Amino acid sequence: MRVLVIGGTGYVGARLVPRLLTDGHTVRCLVRDPAKLAREAWAQRVEARVGDVAEPGVSAAACRDVHAVVYLVHSMDGPDFAERDRAAAAVLAAAAREAGVQRIVYLGGLQPSGGNGTSEHLESREQVGRILLGSGVPTAVLRAGIVVGRGSASFEMVRHLAETVMGGLPLLAVPDRAWNRVQPVAVDDVIHWLAGSLTLPADVSRAFDVGGPDVLRYLDLMNDYAREAGLARPLAVPVPVSAPRLAARAVGLLTPVDRRLAGPLLESLAHELVVHEDDLADLVGEPPGGRTPYRAAVRRALAEDGPAGGSPNDPAGSGPAVLSGEDVEHVAAPVDVLWSVITGLGGDEGWYTVPGVWRLRALLDGLVGGVGDRRTRPARLVAGAALDWWRVEDVDPGRSLLLRAEMKLPGVARLELRAEPAGEGRSRYVQRVTFTPRGLAGRAYWFAQRPAHDVVFGVTARTVAGVAADRFRRG
Repeated sequence: MRVLVIGGTGYVGARLVPRLLTDGHTVRCLVRDPAKLAREAWAQRVEARVGDVAEPGVSAAACRDVHAVVYLVHSMDGPDFAERDRAAAAVLAAAAREAGVQRIVYLGGLQPSGGNGTSEHLESREQVGRILLGSGVPTAVLRAGIVVGRGSASFEMVRHLAETVMGGLPLLAVPDRAWNRVQPVAVDDVIHWLAGSLTLPADVSRAFDVGGPDVLRYLDLMNDYAREAGLARPLAVPVPVSAPRLAARAVGLLTPVDRRLAGPLLESLAHELVVHEDDLADLVGEPPGGRTPYRAAVRRALAEDGPAGGSPNDPAGSGPAVLSGEDVEHVAAPVDVLWSVITGLGGDEGWYTVPGVWRLRALLDGLVGGVGDRRTRPARLVAGAALDWWRVEDVDPGRSLLLRAEMKLPGVARLELRAEPAGEGRSRYVQRVTFTPRGLAGRAYWFAQRPAHDVVFGVTARTVAGVAADRFRRG
């Protein structure tokens, strides 16, 4: 089957296209930004069309000679997103009908029961579905709730809110709408439903609800995420407030999720979004191994396993929060000399920084049950070797060394040391510290110690560069 995917570099599209290729379909992708498409590993296996689906000529050309269209366009990037989405859907519907397309598949959103009020975000999804169903082309509108996987805006909001506010507070004030029910669905299962809908009989043209096996409260999404991420769970206290715009600003400050995206999503919390029928399973079958429970989907996302893992075009801020600091020094010595200094760090040689600071830090670590003032140098720097209070994670000989701290910390600290060429007889030393915080305590730790660490690691960077230059001069 020849399938046109509109939105192939988006969150769901980037994970659906490889599945369609594996199933033996020929795939054409309509994208606005060819550079984003080029970043995908499967880019060379699809036919690329560049343009905006809202332009009639572009949609007409893209729909020509295809059997089916998968429509995955959702804006939510400005106040007029609903109007733009309706206009684009109308253009695509007309183009598909004129081209003789045999099937349209669209991913929309679950709707509140009885149609009793909705958010602008959910209403926009429903309007687009109705436009496509009225196209005259057999259409399957799949209504899904929160899709669980790395890069999903809804899931990333859950992740970062849980990581930010849990793991340190005994009590947590939560809007009372967080006790509303929702039925999340794993991205792996969504991919199954979308791919299966391409082969529905021609007389099937309707909307289907799709969801995972668990019906949870919004608060449970954060609590269960916290369980899988090893975070403490504070006692939640309901607060009768409804201020989605203010909440969106707070989300924008506390998480990497853009407040313009968070706002429409937060408005949806006012509604219970659960599956009302389960007819699609009877037509295309259940996902292999059955539907994925929410906590299993979270584990896959944390492990970045399969479709639940990352994609090159996932929005900024997807994945665990990583705090970082970097020092760069230009070195009057070639790369091989700089590398010899990097690989000589630790043990009796020390870490070229403020005298006594690491010994004091190590002694404090020993008092709380950490590795303490462990002094050890392996015969060879290989992955898994212990280097003082660090563990070697990766070595690219002559270029980079990645270490993970084994001290007791409210998160995971890594130190990357790189030697880069910078012209004849010169090099560049790049020293990058990253910290993946665990809960509120982890963030508090990072910002509390940041000034001191900037001094300590800054001295290390300058001294490494100086020692390399001196060693080169001495021959």
